[in-house]
Amino acid sequence: MKSVLVTGATGYVGTELVSQLIEAGNDVTGVGRTVPNSELPFIKADLTEYHELTDALKGNKFDTIMHIASLPGDTGKPLDMVKVNVNGCQNILEYARKSEVNRVVIASSISAYQWYPATKFCSPDYLPVDENHPCSPKDMYSTTKRIQEELAITYYYQYNLPVSVLRLTAVVGPAGKGGGRSWLEFAHNLSEGKKVQIPHFSAEELCHYIDIRDVARMFIAAAEKEGAIGEIFNCVGPYPVRGKDFANIVKDFYPGIEVELGFPWSMAQGGEISFSMEKAKRLLDFEPIYNLKDTIKNIKDWIDKGGLEEFDAKPKEQYGDGVKK
Repeated sequence: MKSVLVTGATGYVGTELVSQLIEAGNDVTGVGRTVPNSELPFIKADLTEYHELTDALKGNKFDTIMHIASLPGDTGKPLDMVKVNVNGCQNILEYARKSEVNRVVIASSISAYQWYPATKFCSPDYLPVDENHPCSPKDMYSTTKRIQEELAITYYYQYNLPVSVLRLTAVVGPAGKGGGRSWLEFAHNLSEGKKVQIPHFSAEELCHYIDIRDVARMFIAAAEKEGAIGEIFNCVGPYPVRGKDFANIVKDFYPGIEVELGFPWSMAQGGEISFSMEKAKRLLDFEPIYNLKDTIKNIKDWIDKGGLEEFDAKPKEQYGDGVKK
């Protein structure tokens, strides 16, 4: 992998992915509607406008495309959800097909199965959930993510596009924005040291998370391994955690802090959800290395080093800046 195009490059996951790609010696270019104030080479284009996108990218040659840009939750505006998540994804796939890139990796979501915090929880058919579990999305966000997957796999079968899809669970890390904006509030509460809510309805609720650093690692692995082509993978942490375990981890780092349950975006809503990473281990030789304790420590270290104040002082791009809404 040498020349990489990243959509959503300045977003929550994109920022970490770009950092790891550059550290590994790759040439990285971002693309989106708003040019960021950074040193990252960036091409200005609206991903939902195919001809605008292809005109802007003309003359460039990319080995790999990482497509992360998407509306990270249900906006309540179905037309926008389809325009951004579905049309934007297809435009990237079509550009990739015509420009004959070597690999495309698409960011989907565990919600493509059906589990989205704003909808009624339905118990899985079995645990841990693997990639063969039926998908029955029931809200616009989850449905558009599932459509992204179907489009990607169709481009693989019909046009031989070397594409892979990662189903991300709740991504935890510092500098939360876009899909990680709730974790920014979490970091603020930690820094105050008085009271913090965690995304569990109960002490026994079982949920699955992933460290943002492992997400970036898995994107890179999917772009490098031949076994990834034409496949969909769960992208989750080493193991799920119960609400009481999450609370104890927080208290280990912040003694005396009050930990509240009942956070409104709990995925399992008091039940149990966990996912298998066996397919990624088998086909990608990939395993997540950061557990939740590592993740909370990472956030604490970031706060202690002044990262929260520095982040709050910067002007923020809005999620979906790669597209017009």
